[in-house]
Amino acid sequence: MSIIFIVSFFIIIMCIMLILVVLIQNPKKEGINQLFVEENLNFFGIKKTNNFLDKITWSLFCVIFILILIFNLLLKFRK
Repeated sequence: MSIIFIVSFFIIIMCIMLILVVLIQNPKKEGINQLFVEENLNFFGIKKTNNFLDKITWSLFCVIFILILIFNLLLKFRK
């Protein structure tokens, strides 16, 4: 197994994880219903979950970006 195959496999896995995390997140819409529901969300801890999922989203994005750069360097210097 070559290193290029391993890096490309991790890129695909991270992209699938990023898609799943984005789909799990609640939309950040502002509306009349949001004003009434927001107090209850803070009580049940959903706001903290959204913050955690937001951090995971940005972390996965950074990992994918770095893996793509490594992948391109590996392809460039491949013999």
